[in-house]
Amino acid sequence: MKRVLVVSHADADGHVIAEQVRRNLEAVPSFRVTTVVDPVRTKDHRTWTKLDAITEIEVSEIVFFVDLMFAPSDFATEADALVQFVSARPTKQFFLLDHHPLPLRLLSRARNLRPVYRPDVVDCTLGPPTWMMIIAALLEKQETRARKIKKPVHDVLAKGMQRAAAPGGPLVGEKLMALLHFDRWAEIEELGRDDAAKHPLPRGRRPSDAPISKVLAKLDQLASDLILSLKNPTRGPGKSQPPARSPMSYDLEVAEQGIRAPAITPAGPRDLEAIVMLLELGAIYLTQGPDSTFTTEELLAEARRIGGDEIVLDEKDVRIVLGKAGFLRKESGRLRLK
Repeated sequence: MKRVLVVSHADADGHVIAEQVRRNLEAVPSFRVTTVVDPVRTKDHRTWTKLDAITEIEVSEIVFFVDLMFAPSDFATEADALVQFVSARPTKQFFLLDHHPLPLRLLSRARNLRPVYRPDVVDCTLGPPTWMMIIAALLEKQETRARKIKKPVHDVLAKGMQRAAAPGGPLVGEKLMALLHFDRWAEIEELGRDDAAKHPLPRGRRPSDAPISKVLAKLDQLASDLILSLKNPTRGPGKSQPPARSPMSYDLEVAEQGIRAPAITPAGPRDLEAIVMLLELGAIYLTQGPDSTFTTEELLAEARRIGGDEIVLDEKDVRIVLGKAGFLRKESGRLRLK
């Protein structure tokens, strides 16, 4: 198994993006994926100068930084810090994905780092987006096609996520990630419909003296139970075992939106989801600059290297997929990442 780490910004959309990326990466059976979304260690762009605090990186072979922007006023210093950090760990692979512009020229100095800029938050994931990325996009002020395909319930869910992820609240970080891991969207929807008077958020923060509503307190307890079940997956049913979630209306409406529902069951080596994920990662890693192109053979070799020995990609399957891969285009007999 390859240990894979997803590190994300501890704001509302950062939690959702981290969970979407986690689910998509887990389609690869050789990946064991964990996440770090921390209100202290991944608070803001200063994360780049304090990466030593994220000790989980040291035991991971592949690391994904998602939704962690660079400050327009200090991007050179931050880019230098990231380049030095990853360059000092040449045996690891690093990917960087964000919906804010990136200092691509400065980052290109690191041979084992691949940055990807995707302006629409809906696309700020690896692998295909689900309706969760509509929620992530609604939590940002940037232009997004999500506003054209959203439904009223998505606005409610975005409000619930905003309240759940507010700095100073009890859920931000590990607890909120546990809620998303277990699809507790019904409870997040309930939080979004809660009385606004119970959730004052001046400048997006929950004041330390603000009372905790019954809905938020219930979510806090549920999150604690879910974390226990994550840490003790073999525990049998008991009083503290979290109840199963019932399908929600927005699960059933996914097909109408053209965005598929989440699926976190690991795929096999001939499963289209696993093939597409590894090919996309391989294409990103072979793209070292704006003029980078590569052959089908080079892409297949890179995808196999990233996937590891546990997953065996069939060349015939790969060539079929490449003919329809939306993230690639052909150019003079070679391939290029769009």
